[in-house]
Amino acid sequence: MFLIRLLPKLPREICLAVIGLIGGVFLAGHGIVQAHAELTGMPGTVQVTDCHRATGAWSDLWEDGWACAGSFESDDHSVRIPAVGIDGILTSPPGKPLAARVDGASARTATQDSSGRWKWPALTGVVVLAFSAWRIRSIRGLLRERRADAAVSPVPA
Repeated sequence: MFLIRLLPKLPREICLAVIGLIGGVFLAGHGIVQAHAELTGMPGTVQVTDCHRATGAWSDLWEDGWACAGSFESDDHSVRIPAVGIDGILTSPPGKPLAARVDGASARTATQDSSGRWKWPALTGVVVLAFSAWRIRSIRGLLRERRADAAVSPVPA
């Protein structure tokens, strides 16, 4: 972030607005996807049968947690899926069945029933987008000042 301060004011504001727009859309989009899965998915449980270490890139320099899979059964016992992957990374392998939701009988992934964990990324994304809108407003003011200065100052011959 220090290097961005070396830019002139207008390009700096444009860079920060673009970064904010990308980050805000990413966070809000992630929250919306999680909210959709939580609000419209079929509730049930996943009996975890397979967990392996989820590792980061670059030849396993770090380990992030556990990637797990198992079989899903809906709460009303109408849907059974023999093999689903659990969306996301778990901090530890679960010792009991996980509450989860799936999109339907043909789903290949189950989303953990997180009881509103989607709110944090969605709200953070909205706040970042609001700050980006404020930055865009300041960019418009800087452009207006620049045009006014160009109209007032005489053009050298």
